[in-house]
Amino acid sequence: MASAARTTGVVYERRRPEKTTLYEIVRANVETLYGAIDDRAIAVRIPKHAKKELEAYLDCGLLCRGFARRR
Repeated sequence: MASAARTTGVVYERRRPEKTTLYEIVRANVETLYGAIDDRAIAVRIPKHAKKELEAYLDCGLLCRGFARRR
């Protein structure tokens, strides 16, 4: 990988989703949203696939959740 960086001038930099404002907002409020729906405090319904996507978003890009390496 180091030789590729020397020839192209491009260096890989890992995304850090946990540092973004959107990630922080979703992480801080998703459980509150689920609780409000369960308590019927708000009259919305989130489909199962949308919940799955929200949870996948929170796991995406975090090294502690696993990673793939390509050579």
